[in-house]
Amino acid sequence: MQKPRRKAGPRVTVRNVAERAGVSIGVVSSVLNKRQVERRISSATAERVRAAAQQLGYLPNIGARRLRSGAAPAHSIIVAFITSYEAPLSIVNQFVYALRQSVLAAERGPHARTFSVMIEMFSAGRLRELPGILNGEHFNAAIIANTTPVDDEFLRRTHLPYPVVMVNRHLSEYACVIEDPAAGARAADLLVRANRTRLAILHGSPLTQATRARVDSFVSATARQLGTPAQEIVAATLTEAASFQAVAQFLSAGGRADGLYAVSDSMALGAYHAIKRHGLSIPGDIAIVGVGDSEIGPYLDPPLSHVGVSRDQIGKIASRLLLQQIDQRAKPAEKIIIPVRTVQRESLGKRRQARRAASAESGQ
Repeated sequence: MQKPRRKAGPRVTVRNVAERAGVSIGVVSSVLNKRQVERRISSATAERVRAAAQQLGYLPNIGARRLRSGAAPAHSIIVAFITSYEAPLSIVNQFVYALRQSVLAAERGPHARTFSVMIEMFSAGRLRELPGILNGEHFNAAIIANTTPVDDEFLRRTHLPYPVVMVNRHLSEYACVIEDPAAGARAADLLVRANRTRLAILHGSPLTQATRARVDSFVSATARQLGTPAQEIVAATLTEAASFQAVAQFLSAGGRADGLYAVSDSMALGAYHAIKRHGLSIPGDIAIVGVGDSEIGPYLDPPLSHVGVSRDQIGKIASRLLLQQIDQRAKPAEKIIIPVRTVQRESLGKRRQARRAASAESGQ
């Protein structure tokens, strides 16, 4: 049973700090804004104010500071990249970098605005609990990624009063950028062409809209091409450790596969370790295909093949859609499907038995 959350206390104010330190509000304001020397406040008093602020847990009121600085809300845009804690940090980094580059370019454009970029994170399935999600009190615009079906249902029922772009999920109420839903089928084609006949797919729980599409299209394609649907190896979470445990358990229980599709590169990394720990080789015994959502792919041993979309490309397109909404609030929701690309590396090789048979034939 989940424990009820402790209710947060009232926000600590400058007045609270002043009362604790026994000084005026003006003195506290001067010290916290690093102006104690200019205002001739003694070092002992300044230290007493800092100690009181630390004891009370005082946090600066960013909104109030923005208002005092004279920055009009209409010209100061805070863009949030909203993602789940469960998403690999490498993916978050790529999106934030692309978003930051886009807003820097927008600041140099014809509209007189300044932009700030922030990261907001939520637990999968609990987007509705994110502070400010309903009224935008913390940000003016958002790119939202890595939501679960529960989060998607919340978004369908809710009108968010600021520009929003969804990444890798299609919700008709919002602008969306998604990879080609047939990505999984393309991965199946790669493995079948590499003479793999016993295929499996590795995914975590819960499935997002994007990973659900990868799973469904891969399983359907394998059933169509081989007459048998792919086996599903389900990890408890999306982490490398959970993927390692799931694949290790599959192999220890007698599971057999000569081709594996991992729905994220971080999960592929866990699979690599489980397969090698089991005494099998890649690609000799099991070929592996990922999705290219991490920069680690080329540096795995052997380098990882993938079928997917560059996160940098998705980030740029999502940022462009968001900035268009900021400039044209009446613009209808737009859906952009990005074609996947195939990168074949050493993790996708001919099956060991097939190579031996070919060698025997050539020796006759």
